[in-house]
Amino acid sequence: MTESGLKDAMDVLQAWVDQYNARSGGKVALASGGEAGGAQLRLKYSPSEDTISILHLVAVTREGRPAILVSRFEGPTAETSVQAGLWASGQLGRRPTR
Repeated sequence: MTESGLKDAMDVLQAWVDQYNARSGGKVALASGGEAGGAQLRLKYSPSEDTISILHLVAVTREGRPAILVSRFEGPTAETSVQAGLWASGQLGRRPTR
């Protein structure tokens, strides 16, 4: 928490990623992504030039209780990014889940 109240979840995640990257010396640089309000947060890195690995976190309510769903995706950058986005949208009720 900051003095002005709750900090946006994306800001907290980005600060953590920045600190991690500074400490690791850029050996395996992490990036973050998400949406305003923090319903979706992503940690990602590229193990090779055309490959991405994404750890996707989604904040939801299940049976009246808050929960964070987590799923890992890895593969070709474009296809994997779409797959992760579709999964998250389904969890948030924006698309039917399969």
